[in-house]
Amino acid sequence: MDFSKLVELYEELENTSSGNKLREILAEFFKQVPKEDLAVITYLTLGKISAEYESAVLGLADKTVLKAISVAGGVESSKVKKLMQEQGDAGLVAEIILKKKPTTLVPLGKLTVTELFQKLHQIVETSGTGSQEKKTNILVTLLQKSPAKGAKYIARIALGTLRMGVAEMTVLDALAIAYTKEKKNKEYLEKAYNICPDVGIIAETIAKKGLKGLAKIEISVGRPIKMMLAQRVSQLEDVHKKIPGKFAVEGKYDGERVQAHKDNNGKITLFSRRLENNTNQFPDLVKYLEKQISAKTFIIEAEILAIDEKGEPQPFQVLMQRRRKNDIQEYIKKIPVQAKVFDILYLDGKTVFQEPFENRITLLKKIVKQSKHLTLTEQIITDNLETVESFFQKMLKEGYEGIMMKSLQGEYQAGTRGWNWIKWKKDYLQDLNDTLDLVVVGAFYGKGRRSGTYGALLCAAYDQKNDQFLTVCKLGTGLTDELLAELPQKMKKYLLKKRAARLVVKKEMEADVWFTPHLVVEVLGAELTKSPFHTLGLALRFPRFLRFREKNAEQATTKKELEEMFER
Repeated sequence: MDFSKLVELYEELENTSSGNKLREILAEFFKQVPKEDLAVITYLTLGKISAEYESAVLGLADKTVLKAISVAGGVESSKVKKLMQEQGDAGLVAEIILKKKPTTLVPLGKLTVTELFQKLHQIVETSGTGSQEKKTNILVTLLQKSPAKGAKYIARIALGTLRMGVAEMTVLDALAIAYTKEKKNKEYLEKAYNICPDVGIIAETIAKKGLKGLAKIEISVGRPIKMMLAQRVSQLEDVHKKIPGKFAVEGKYDGERVQAHKDNNGKITLFSRRLENNTNQFPDLVKYLEKQISAKTFIIEAEILAIDEKGEPQPFQVLMQRRRKNDIQEYIKKIPVQAKVFDILYLDGKTVFQEPFENRITLLKKIVKQSKHLTLTEQIITDNLETVESFFQKMLKEGYEGIMMKSLQGEYQAGTRGWNWIKWKKDYLQDLNDTLDLVVVGAFYGKGRRSGTYGALLCAAYDQKNDQFLTVCKLGTGLTDELLAELPQKMKKYLLKKRAARLVVKKEMEADVWFTPHLVVEVLGAELTKSPFHTLGLALRFPRFLRFREKNAEQATTKKELEEMFER
């Protein structure tokens, strides 16, 4: 497919403010796409060149992209820099400069979608001496072969700032409409996507093999599975309504969740909750897994905690210091970790995630050799709520976050917030029954002491049914002066010129600045009240910022959860 056709699609998407219209436009376009190009087009439309877990990062800085625009357009770099200061968007700069490029700079031939995709991967694979110059030259070629409007999108893809309001769920909706003629069939695509979180594979499968092909997609070691999430109850007595009989009660930890894969070659790969490959951050954990799990192949889940010399858990903020590219060996000694293993999804060539949790516990006990740095989660089996309460208090005393209650007969529900798992945290003892994970969708400029930065953030919950974000509060309390000063730079990558198509806002909550729904914050509030000003229909009173969360926007607290909390 000629890249100019994709550019026409992007122009239409960029000028669309309705989420439903986005899906219709995409669906119509997908019908026209040659099946061999479909996977590539789904990646590019998300502003990516691969699935998230493959970590194909272009790693291009503003400086490199602006230099490529300068060379491609045959203009002085000073002019490009000045335009960047005026426009604030390298994509618009590329479009303006390339509109006026001398015809002598235009190579013969047109840019195809496949060539763009391959050249972007070539940039990723380029390393070593002179790599920056080589990367710049590849980008120059792409910009010169593209129409000016196309150069705008190439620059944005290169910098990870495409932001057209299209997310994975939008693409799945559009694929369902295009290839099954029914949006409701998205549930089958989503089920397959939870096992195989790769839109390219899902797109190609539905186009070539239909719904039957999707049903045959299986777990693959080395490709993460979307992680299961837990439900919440307002009081412990409600657990029996959701999980009859005895259930497992485990510690709930304030750490970093990890999914560890070991393949047939003995290679171990670690994936974060966002499904990003973070193996390089925890080489010490890789060694513990190699030595202490007696299995040829596996997929297990655990919570990584920072610990002190005595093995006592440290605050989450301490663990966050392990997120670094440099000095990793130094920080292994400085901040040792412990992994609490709590589930197994695959073992020695066999999928086990659909087996009862009771069976999975037995398998873990057989293969995990416990030590200070790798251990099974603390666990009891009971149906007695007094015993549960005692265990809960014990976990709090030991410095943990609370407990998880799990159905012994329940399967692992990939990517789902199901009743097989129920969480109970110390925060439930506050005025409101839980902290909330909300998505930052906008900001309001500060006044007085906060002038020159953001004074408050507009936060939203996720409406899973309609794939929308609905506002629920303005958040200003809890944001320190230091954090406020950092916010404009931290949020720069997610800036939008108009509100995101998947965001629904009433005029009373029109923000000064809009962001693509990406960043998640943990918030504590006093209560939920009905609100005519927020699109959720509810407002969180007296919200207080606690911390940023490592979650996808779609993993945030949902509309349904908040409505249930309000009813309780």
